Amino acid sequence: MKKLWILLSTLILCLALSGCGTQEADETTNNNANNAEPDETLNKEMENEDEMDNANLERAEEAEKKVTELEEVKSATVIITDNNAYVAAVLTDDLSEVVEGSEEIEQINAKIGDQVKEINTDLENVYVSVNPDFVDRMTDYADKIEAGEPIEGLGEEFSMLVKRIFPDAAN
Repeated sequence: MKKLWILLSTLILCLALSGCGTQEADETTNNNANNAEPDETLNKEMENEDEMDNANLERAEEAEKKVTELEEVKSATVIITDNNAYVAAVLTDDLSEVVEGSEEIEQINAKIGDQVKEINTDLENVYVSVNPDFVDRMTDYADKIEAGEPIEGLGEEFSMLVKRIFPDAAN
Protein backbone atom coordinates (compact mmCIF):
# COMPACT_ATOMS: atom_id res chain seq x y z
CA MET A 1 0.00 0.00 0.00
CA LYS A 2 2.86 2.32 0.83
CA LYS A 3 4.40 1.67 -2.62
CA LEU A 4 1.05 2.41 -4.29
CA TRP A 5 0.77 5.66 -2.35
CA ILE A 6 4.32 6.70 -3.40
CA LEU A 7 3.67 5.71 -7.00
CA LEU A 8 0.36 7.62 -7.08
CA SER A 9 1.95 10.69 -5.45
CA THR A 10 4.81 10.60 -7.93
CA LEU A 11 2.40 10.30 -10.84
CA ILE A 12 0.31 13.23 -9.62
CA LEU A 13 3.43 15.31 -9.05
CA CYS A 14 4.70 14.49 -12.57
CA LEU A 15 1.37 15.41 -14.14
CA ALA A 16 1.23 18.64 -12.17
CA LEU A 17 4.77 19.60 -13.14
CA SER A 18 4.30 18.74 -16.78
CA GLY A 19 1.12 20.81 -16.84
CA CYS A 20 2.99 23.80 -15.36
CA GLY A 21 5.81 23.33 -17.81
CA THR A 22 3.37 23.34 -20.71
CA GLN A 23 1.65 26.44 -19.40
CA GLU A 24 5.00 28.17 -18.92
CA ALA A 25 6.08 27.19 -22.42
CA ASP A 26 2.77 28.48 -23.79
CA GLU A 27 3.19 31.78 -21.92
CA THR A 28 6.74 32.14 -23.22
CA THR A 29 5.55 31.44 -26.75
CA ASN A 30 2.70 33.93 -26.36
CA ASN A 31 5.02 36.54 -24.88
CA ASN A 32 7.46 36.10 -27.74
CA ALA A 33 4.63 36.37 -30.25
CA ASN A 34 3.30 39.47 -28.50
CA ASN A 35 6.77 40.96 -28.36
CA ALA A 36 7.29 40.37 -32.08
CA GLU A 37 4.14 42.25 -32.96
CA PRO A 38 4.99 45.51 -31.15
CA ASP A 39 8.53 45.47 -32.59
CA GLU A 40 7.10 45.16 -36.10
CA THR A 41 4.47 47.79 -35.34
CA LEU A 42 7.08 50.11 -33.82
CA ASN A 43 9.34 49.71 -36.86
CA LYS A 44 6.44 50.48 -39.20
CA GLU A 45 5.45 53.52 -37.10
CA MET A 46 9.04 54.79 -37.19
CA GLU A 47 9.17 54.30 -40.96
CA ASN A 48 5.87 56.18 -41.29
CA GLU A 49 7.21 59.03 -39.15
CA ASP A 50 10.27 59.28 -41.39
CA GLU A 51 8.01 59.25 -44.44
CA MET A 52 5.81 61.87 -42.82
CA ASP A 53 8.86 64.05 -42.12
CA ASN A 54 9.81 63.90 -45.77
CA ALA A 55 6.21 64.13 -46.99
CA ASN A 56 5.66 67.32 -44.98
CA LEU A 57 8.57 69.00 -46.71
CA GLU A 58 7.94 69.93 -50.29
CA ARG A 59 10.17 71.79 -52.70
CA ALA A 60 8.26 74.56 -54.46
CA GLU A 61 10.04 74.95 -57.78
CA GLU A 62 7.34 77.13 -59.31
CA ALA A 63 7.67 79.56 -56.40
CA GLU A 64 11.46 79.48 -56.81
CA LYS A 65 11.10 80.53 -60.44
CA LYS A 66 8.66 83.30 -59.52
CA VAL A 67 11.01 84.65 -56.83
CA THR A 68 14.00 84.69 -59.17
CA GLU A 69 12.00 86.91 -61.54
CA LEU A 70 12.62 89.71 -59.06
CA GLU A 71 15.56 91.88 -60.15
CA GLU A 72 17.03 91.75 -56.62
CA VAL A 73 17.18 87.94 -56.48
CA LYS A 74 19.88 85.84 -58.09
CA SER A 75 18.54 82.46 -56.92
CA ALA A 76 16.09 81.04 -54.40
CA THR A 77 15.15 77.81 -52.73
CA VAL A 78 11.63 77.42 -51.41
CA ILE A 79 10.44 74.63 -49.14
CA ILE A 80 6.84 74.38 -48.03
CA THR A 81 5.71 72.58 -44.92
CA ASP A 82 2.09 72.59 -43.84
CA ASN A 83 0.92 76.18 -44.42
CA ASN A 84 4.32 77.85 -44.22
CA ALA A 85 6.96 78.56 -46.82
CA TYR A 86 10.64 79.02 -46.11
CA VAL A 87 12.71 80.87 -48.65
CA ALA A 88 16.48 80.98 -48.87
CA ALA A 89 17.41 83.75 -51.26
CA VAL A 90 20.69 84.76 -52.82
CA LEU A 91 20.57 88.40 -53.77
CA THR A 92 22.24 89.92 -56.80
CA ASP A 93 25.87 90.98 -56.46
CA ASP A 94 25.04 94.66 -55.93
CA LEU A 95 22.88 93.72 -52.89
CA SER A 96 25.14 91.04 -51.45
CA GLU A 97 26.60 93.44 -48.87
CA VAL A 98 23.22 94.58 -47.54
CA VAL A 99 22.81 93.46 -43.94
CA GLU A 100 20.01 91.05 -43.05
CA GLY A 101 17.48 92.78 -40.82
CA SER A 102 17.99 96.15 -42.49
CA GLU A 103 15.02 98.04 -43.87
CA GLU A 104 16.16 97.37 -47.44
CA ILE A 105 16.31 93.61 -46.81
CA GLU A 106 12.92 93.67 -45.11
CA GLN A 107 11.42 95.31 -48.21
CA ILE A 108 13.02 92.71 -50.47
CA ASN A 109 11.81 89.92 -48.15
CA ALA A 110 8.27 91.32 -48.36
CA LYS A 111 8.46 91.30 -52.18
CA ILE A 112 9.73 87.71 -52.10
CA GLY A 113 6.91 86.73 -49.75
CA ASP A 114 4.36 88.27 -52.11
CA GLN A 115 5.79 86.31 -55.04
CA VAL A 116 5.54 83.02 -53.11
CA LYS A 117 1.99 83.72 -51.94
CA GLU A 118 1.02 84.55 -55.52
CA ILE A 119 1.88 80.96 -56.44
CA ASN A 120 0.37 79.34 -53.33
CA THR A 121 -2.52 81.31 -51.88
CA ASP A 122 -3.06 78.75 -49.07
CA LEU A 123 0.12 79.78 -47.29
CA GLU A 124 -0.25 81.49 -43.93
CA ASN A 125 3.37 82.59 -43.53
CA VAL A 126 6.39 83.06 -45.72
CA TYR A 127 9.74 83.25 -43.96
CA VAL A 128 12.66 84.63 -45.96
CA SER A 129 16.36 84.72 -45.19
CA VAL A 130 19.48 85.62 -47.13
CA ASN A 131 21.74 84.11 -44.47
CA PRO A 132 24.44 82.16 -46.39
CA ASP A 133 24.33 79.22 -43.94
CA PHE A 134 20.55 79.02 -44.31
CA VAL A 135 20.87 79.20 -48.10
CA ASP A 136 23.37 76.32 -48.15
CA ARG A 137 21.31 74.11 -45.84
CA MET A 138 18.04 74.83 -47.65
CA THR A 139 19.63 74.04 -51.01
CA ASP A 140 20.89 70.75 -49.60
CA TYR A 141 17.44 69.89 -48.18
CA ALA A 142 15.71 70.81 -51.43
CA ASP A 143 18.09 68.63 -53.44
CA LYS A 144 17.47 65.68 -51.13
CA ILE A 145 13.71 66.17 -51.23
CA GLU A 146 13.75 66.40 -55.02
CA ALA A 147 15.88 63.26 -55.28
CA GLY A 148 13.36 61.44 -53.11
CA GLU A 149 16.07 60.29 -50.76
CA PRO A 150 14.74 58.69 -47.57
CA ILE A 151 16.39 61.02 -45.14
CA GLU A 152 16.01 59.91 -41.57
CA GLY A 153 15.28 62.85 -39.29
CA LEU A 154 15.18 65.44 -42.08
CA GLY A 155 11.97 66.97 -40.73
CA GLU A 156 13.42 67.33 -37.25
CA GLU A 157 16.69 68.78 -38.56
CA PHE A 158 14.78 71.19 -40.80
CA SER A 159 12.60 72.23 -37.88
CA MET A 160 15.66 72.94 -35.72
CA LEU A 161 17.21 75.06 -38.49
CA VAL A 162 14.02 77.04 -38.97
CA LYS A 163 13.67 77.65 -35.23
CA ARG A 164 17.26 78.92 -35.12
CA ILE A 165 16.86 81.28 -38.10
CA PHE A 166 13.23 82.27 -37.43
CA PRO A 167 12.67 81.97 -33.65
CA ASP A 168 9.13 83.35 -33.92
CA ALA A 169 8.09 80.88 -36.63
CA ALA A 170 5.56 78.27 -35.55
CA ASN A 171 6.81 75.29 -37.52
